[in-house]
Amino acid sequence: MLTLRTPAKVNIGLWVERRRPDGYHELRSLFFPVSLFDRLSFEAREQGIELSCEMPHVPSDSKNLVWRAADLYFTYTGVRSGVRIELEKEIPVGHGLGGGSSDAAATLLGLDRLFNTRLSRDELHSLAIELGMDCPFFLDPRPCLVIGRGERMEPLNVPSFDLVIYSPGFGISTRWAYKQLKRLTNGKNPCKLLAKALRERRYHEASRWLYNSFEEVVYKRCPELERMVGWFVSNGAWFVGLSGSGSALFAAVGPDVEFELPAGVRGCLLRVRTLEHWGVV
Repeated sequence: MLTLRTPAKVNIGLWVERRRPDGYHELRSLFFPVSLFDRLSFEAREQGIELSCEMPHVPSDSKNLVWRAADLYFTYTGVRSGVRIELEKEIPVGHGLGGGSSDAAATLLGLDRLFNTRLSRDELHSLAIELGMDCPFFLDPRPCLVIGRGERMEPLNVPSFDLVIYSPGFGISTRWAYKQLKRLTNGKNPCKLLAKALRERRYHEASRWLYNSFEEVVYKRCPELERMVGWFVSNGAWFVGLSGSGSALFAAVGPDVEFELPAGVRGCLLRVRTLEHWGVV
């Protein structure tokens, strides 16, 4: 049996730019892997794909990216075998933290190791982009500027820093968020300035350049998230934002800053740290 841990990510800044001829949008974002992990265990079997997960409402069939990644792997490689996969979830579902994409990328890596097929970096990348925009990032998670559909990644030399993630206890549909989006932006310059501020540890200045195209529509639907942004700032966070299309918020904080949710606010807080590099192990 082979077991891998694979991390969540936060989008620190997300600009939805022009619409592409293929119907997708150009995106620009800073991706940071963080110390919050799912665990996947792989065991070869004679045939078929068997996926199990104890978390309620997580599908165990082709609706799950892990199952689809395994199916894509077997189709591409021609390996005549099957696999049993056990998925242990710690990354909240539907929060913009990339858990599904992370699990799918780990599945490609895990099966490549399990069956010793030695796929090239380019082959793994091509398979990952078929599964979703975020998947290629998780093949080698490290701070990156991500452009396009996720196929273009430029590593960033940014020191690790502390984050508090707020999970409100509900998810946001990415498809819904895109349908509500009215405004497209050009994030080239502010994204560059945001990355520079983080690289130089000027965290208060980073808040000047931080932007997420989905915040307007998500906060309109979920005003409690916008209230939590104000609460974090008033309690000492350097900067706060929405990760992906939500629903999770992240707050950058000093190592000695502690938070407890205000009375009557549902959800939970997760203390994490950005990772300068994480080889899925």
